[in-house]
Amino acid sequence: MRPALLILMLLYLLPAGAQPRQLLVPGGIAVIELGSDDPAEYRFRGKPVLVTKIAGVPSALVGLPLSLKPGEHYIEARASDKIHKKFFEVGGKKYTTQHITITDDRKVNPYASDMERILAEKARKQKARNHYSKGAVDVDFLSPVSGVRSGSFGRRRVFNGQPRRPHSGMDIAAATGTPIVNPSAGTVIELGDFFFSGNLVYIDHGQGLISMFAHLSEIDVKLGERVVKGQVVGKVGATGRVTGPHLHWSLGLNGTWIDPALFIE
Repeated sequence: MRPALLILMLLYLLPAGAQPRQLLVPGGIAVIELGSDDPAEYRFRGKPVLVTKIAGVPSALVGLPLSLKPGEHYIEARASDKIHKKFFEVGGKKYTTQHITITDDRKVNPYASDMERILAEKARKQKARNHYSKGAVDVDFLSPVSGVRSGSFGRRRVFNGQPRRPHSGMDIAAATGTPIVNPSAGTVIELGDFFFSGNLVYIDHGQGLISMFAHLSEIDVKLGERVVKGQVVGKVGATGRVTGPHLHWSLGLNGTWIDPALFIE
């Protein structure tokens, strides 16, 4: 089957995209309308924020870290020796706790010999998450795969009785080998077989908007490849630290992970 025809078929089968939805809590996003006389680049906590059109209106999209304290926050820009600020209010949110049993205890308590690999992979992940490139961004996302969404973003996780960091993405249960499509055009900036995440792919959609797909059974793209919207980038699998086949999808914005559900219906 021709690749273009396969993409069209997958686009027909996948849920439709949606404009990003504001959710002013840690792990959510702020959507701030901009006027025609606003500066071209705003920053939040020192990092540039994505600027695009939402429903035809120029807007800044701001990723709100899970560690962000409730209260008043702002984005700012410097232009003509003036500081421009736009304020918004962030509320609180309490995420649930999830207890998970991992049969491979090494994925919970790595051997000392694993640590050099884990630390090197951590540095690569941080670099990819903080990647920034200029250019127009299509924020009308596709869902990367059809399946049961766990809505697990932000949950406090306990592996084999040991507390770990909050879950940084959305889990979508699907059969091994199910195609994963690129939700929006971008460039592959990182990939490989990682200790905890298994086979993973990072895609830069532009202006600090980053997708990370983990636990893949196959990777179907190459480092540096320009990928179009709807293109198959890999297959669902159960590699790395998992309890079964599923797609882990993390979505980054201005260097922080946010809830991917805010970008899809």
